Amino acid sequence: MESKLTENRVVATIEARMSSARLPGKVLKKIGKFPSLELQVKRMRKSTFIDEIVIATTKNKADDSIENFCNKIKCKVFRGSENDVMERILHAAQSEFADIQVQITGDCPLIDSEIVDNLIELILSNQDLDFVSNEIERSFPIGLDCRVFKVSALERANKLCKDHIHRVHGSTFMYTGEGKKLFKSKNVLAPKKLNLPNWRWTLDTKEDLNFFRTLAKHFNGDLSDLNSIAIIDWLELNPQIAKINQHIKQKALEEG
Repeated sequence: MESKLTENRVVATIEARMSSARLPGKVLKKIGKFPSLELQVKRMRKSTFIDEIVIATTKNKADDSIENFCNKIKCKVFRGSENDVMERILHAAQSEFADIQVQITGDCPLIDSEIVDNLIELILSNQDLDFVSNEIERSFPIGLDCRVFKVSALERANKLCKDHIHRVHGSTFMYTGEGKKLFKSKNVLAPKKLNLPNWRWTLDTKEDLNFFRTLAKHFNGDLSDLNSIAIIDWLELNPQIAKINQHIKQKALEEG
């Protein structure tokens, strides 16, 4: 497939597995008309820059269901190590000959392709940058998190990083600790309307699932075409829905 707007091939990898600690099987739980993972893929496919989306799952037997589901929705899948996420997503990107990689976790069903595209455009227009993200300093709702980086940078990180915590998270090595000195990174802050870092749009608990299903019910079961501003506008008019899962504590980096 030819690159859409640039000579750089842009590939998005979505990490997904069935063995979530707090909500097992969460990626295939239905939110309105679609399983969460399909909703996420549908929203990502609206990107202007992304050439391919690959679900990066594990070789565990339990994740056969994810591969089968990906085949059903015609989305590419790569299977690798469960615990070494850095290696898994790197090999997934390499399997698609990516130059630029978009890393997203599989618990972000409301991921916004416009926000993702802004990050991609930033790294494409700044050749000296290795890594761009909107979560180094949080300002967006949790669940709109995205990291974009050069695959060549992740290849270097893969050789240098020995810390298990960073390998579990895929690319955090590039903007923290020792890696911060070795890679040039940039954080993007949310515009005023989207500056809601305490809002929770991530799927990790039963309360989160209740939030998404309640939201979907009010949009005829289909959240695939709504952008973040439209969702915020509605939630501001219905603050009781936004509060369903706001008390849930986001896991710290070292908790995996």
